[in-house]
Amino acid sequence: MPNIWIILIVVISSLIKGITGFGFALISFPLLLMWYAPKEIIPVLMICNLIASILIILQKKEHKLLDKQSYLLIGSGGLFTMLGVFVLSSLDGKMLVHISGAFFIALTLYSLRKNKPKDKKIHDYTYPVAGSFIGFITGAISVSGPPLALFLNRANISNRKFREIFAWFSVVKAVIAILGYFQTGLLSFQTLKTALLFTPILLAGTIIGKKLSIIMSISKFQTINIVLTLISSLLMLIS
Repeated sequence: MPNIWIILIVVISSLIKGITGFGFALISFPLLLMWYAPKEIIPVLMICNLIASILIILQKKEHKLLDKQSYLLIGSGGLFTMLGVFVLSSLDGKMLVHISGAFFIALTLYSLRKNKPKDKKIHDYTYPVAGSFIGFITGAISVSGPPLALFLNRANISNRKFREIFAWFSVVKAVIAILGYFQTGLLSFQTLKTALLFTPILLAGTIIGKKLSIIMSISKFQTINIVLTLISSLLMLIS
């Protein structure tokens, strides 16, 4: 049975996931490395992300939020997730974590620079390119939040579309990654057991998080998100 600190980490991460559509693995992964090995906890977090993302997708929408560019981003991300899974199975998980932590810090600091004009359109071909890169990172360490958030912010999309793309991206990548974990022997009975223990907390946090998102201003959350991203990336670097 997980201790109180593990449960607290899952609760906070679930709330963040419910508010934004992402952030569960980003926050929980570096902290849970104090109790779990990377190859042990990464499949667990992927299963949890799948469950929470399905819940977000099933929530009622007033109109269709995804377009052609969204499908290109999500589809390419799903394809390259499998490549990341095979890299995880053949390389040292700790090394991947450290490299990704440093990279995410650099991305976050870059995002703090003065923004370019937002009326400049992003070309269609950048969506599958970005999706491929993000999918690879996701399969390798189960964390895709920082690069995907940075790309979607640059695309200047609405908050609801932002949340919807993240949820669909998480579902596609999780299904493919879980199949890859099974094929490479990273999915075990203990993995499923741990994921099931986290599930009730995850679902409750996701539902409450959505309600919190209604009363939280966009600018305030973006500031909190940047701080959390930097802290979690630093933990990945030194864990």
